[in-house]
Amino acid sequence: MNADAPSHAAALGQALADAWTRSQALNERDWSLPDEAAAYAAQEVLARTLDWTARGRPQFWKCGGGSRTAPLGQSPLAPHGVREVRGLRNGGDFSDLRLFGAEAEIALRLGRDVTPEMAAALAPGETGDLIDAMCVAVEWLNSRWAGAMKADPLLRLADAQSHGALALGPWQRWDPTRDWRQQPCELQVGDAAPLAGIGGHGLDDPGWTVAHWLKVATRGGQTLSAGSVVTTGAWRVALDLPPGTTVTARYDGLGSLTVRN
Repeated sequence: MNADAPSHAAALGQALADAWTRSQALNERDWSLPDEAAAYAAQEVLARTLDWTARGRPQFWKCGGGSRTAPLGQSPLAPHGVREVRGLRNGGDFSDLRLFGAEAEIALRLGRDVTPEMAAALAPGETGDLIDAMCVAVEWLNSRWAGAMKADPLLRLADAQSHGALALGPWQRWDPTRDWRQQPCELQVGDAAPLAGIGGHGLDDPGWTVAHWLKVATRGGQTLSAGSVVTTGAWRVALDLPPGTTVTARYDGLGSLTVRN
């Protein structure tokens, strides 16, 4: 990172915060980042400016990766876009937001406060007794870049990984022994044939993200509050969704979640 990269990253983070607040798009040709460290620095300024990671209250995050050998990516999420959904008329209508993509996911919830020391003691894949519940989730995608998903990957990383909103289904008991590699999952988009298959999670286990997530979320010395939620990466993805599209994420044995943009 060159000498002015920190200040450049901070300026980008502030510009993204303004774009989030005003629902405006930035021109990606006006910005560049040298590496992931700069992207995460900008992301941190974005989250801090908009008060997404305030101490003493539950936080919302996304964390995932393409494989267990690849670096995991993470981002704090805007609390105002997180909704517990109990039907299209009860939290499932996101038409007040501009959203163009949807991902079928599994979200996990902390059952207790987690200190930096507790997080440091976790090995990859371990959840200990820290997770008390899971749910079927849909992450909506959006972008503060005019080019949306065509923008540079580092710019999209800085922009909370193109996050738009998060729909959470009914909470149920977390089972760390579940064989997620054999889990049927489908994403139904309107009347189209569902995107369906067995498995499909890049890490073969949503719980694999927990140790990494907690280390990042507590690295500033703060304790992460009970009730904090992480959504753990896409199983199925649908993009270029026009407004008014209804999507349903289904997991055999775990239920389904229907939402609309």
